[in-house]
Amino acid sequence: MKDTAKIVSELVSAIDKTIVGTFDVNLNLTLTCKTKWLRVGKIVTNSTGDKYTITEIVNDVSIKGVPLSPSAPNLTGIITLPPPFYISGTHMATNNEWTKASSNLMNKTPLAWLLETITMEKFGRGDTRDFQSEVRLFFLDETDVVNYYTLDHRTQVVEPMEELALAFIESVKNNRKIKTIEEYSMVTFSRFGVEGNEGMFKNILDANLSGVELKISLTKYKEDCKC
Repeated sequence: MKDTAKIVSELVSAIDKTIVGTFDVNLNLTLTCKTKWLRVGKIVTNSTGDKYTITEIVNDVSIKGVPLSPSAPNLTGIITLPPPFYISGTHMATNNEWTKASSNLMNKTPLAWLLETITMEKFGRGDTRDFQSEVRLFFLDETDVVNYYTLDHRTQVVEPMEELALAFIESVKNNRKIKTIEEYSMVTFSRFGVEGNEGMFKNILDANLSGVELKISLTKYKEDCKC
């Protein structure tokens, strides 16, 4: 678990969190061909550190960012998205640690959570592989249980989290220590939690979340000894 959690943490940190935008004066929008996991209400940063609240998104077409400072320029150039908040562990341990991390949900979403139930296979000297783990990784973000219908949960939260999961797979592809993922399965959650016998819905974590579960086989190659 320790080895796998460390590798997944490195892969999450290495996810490309940037997009490139061009501000259109006539439309008063920032045009971009990639919006990735960006959502309305999230805060992004430009290359000089100015922050903007996203108020409008047309997926993979445009975004509108309102500057937090009146002296900030129009949102253009390299734009940094909110990074995933990574955590690993069991349901109970994760909930305790994640709840204590911050009282502000914006500071700990989107969430990348590695569930601790991991199956690992180690390989011998003659194999180029170090180990292979069956991984369950959840990508989750806050959702509006009062105003969202099922379709809203999917378009507003689940689809951006699918993009984040795909960005993780791309991070694996760019890491030469890890075997490229050719196959994976993804489970979507309009509401992330469990339903009781009486139909009452209970959140697994102490927040209203939606997102996806990514199931992959993660293989790490052995590294040359540099002693």
